[in-house]
Order: sequence, then structure tokens, then C-alpha cells
Amino acid sequence: MLAVLRCAWTLRGFTIAGSAVAMGFTLAGCSYLFVRGVEGSYLATGAPMLGKVIASNESEQTGGMIEIGSAERQQCKGRYSVSQVKTNFWKLETGERTYRGKIYCLDGRAGAFELISKDKGKTGSITGEINGEAFQLDMFESKSRKCMTEECRWGLKWTYEKERDDMRTYYRVATEHEPDSVNPSLLF
Repeated sequence: MLAVLRCAWTLRGFTIAGSAVAMGFTLAGCSYLFVRGVEGSYLATGAPMLGKVIASNESEQTGGMIEIGSAERQQCKGRYSVSQVKTNFWKLETGERTYRGKIYCLDGRAGAFELISKDKGKTGSITGEINGEAFQLDMFESKSRKCMTEECRWGLKWTYEKERDDMRTYYRVATEHEPDSVNPSLLF
């Protein structure tokens, strides 16, 4: 809905008849971007996990990124995309989607995960494993709409002082685990 409103706002200068025609063409190119928090734990140990999902729908390539770790530090990062879209009897999309992705960690671990969502990725449950250790996360909206810091919104105290070094580490881990299939521009 927000994407429709953004597109409508850009068309405000047209006449009503002209904007209706232009809106039909423009909506196909509109995209959305949203951030959701995730919280859960490793299933075997109960160690807590926090993070965020940054999802987008640009040029019909639906998916996003996930960043997880402890409350104090980002530890793993990954990317996911749609793997299955449920349709009804008339082959119309129901909104329920399954997303699959890969995740890489700063300590050299790697894994895979699946996000199941009933509303095109805006909420849902994430299950996966990192080096054979299973985890489960639930997505949530901001804990408070009145603040803009990650600590207030998602419970994260992350700093981004070594972001470039971390990106190089993520890329190195990804290429070690999947040397032939890693495209650096699509990774993170």
C-alpha cells in the first residue's frame, strides 16, 4: 500500500484522467523496501539470536537480506529470494510465499534458511541451520515507532566501525563454501 501511495504522490501533477492512465503504467515499476526485526534462538543450545530483515521488491525480483547475531554484534549475513508462490484454484496469487537463502558468518560458518510468509514477506517465520546447528526466528515490526535507533527499534547495539572488513570476510566465507556460484554484486 505504501508503494502505491508513493507512486500516486509522484503522479499528483497530472489531471485525473491522465493520472489514471499513467498510474497503470507506473505501478508496474514501483517497488517497496521495508525492515523487520527478527528474534529467536539456536534450537539445541537456546542461545538467543537477534537481527533484522531488509526486504525489497524491485523489478519483480522479490527477496531481501538477513542480518543476525547477538544483541551486541552482527555475526551472520545472508540473502534470500522467492522459491515458491502459492496460488488458488484460479491461479491467482494468495500472498503466501516461501523464500530460501544462504547465510554466511564472520567466524567462517555457513548455512541455509527458509522464510515462510503469508503476506509476501512482510511477516513470517524463519528456520534454518548454520554449520548443522538449527535455528528458528520470528519476524516482528518495530518495538517502538517513536525512535529511529536500531537499539530502540530492534534491540540491536551493533556498531558499524569495521563494515568494509566485515563485507570482505562475508565474501571470503561465501566463496570458500560456494566458489563457482558467488556473484559479489548479488551477495550483499
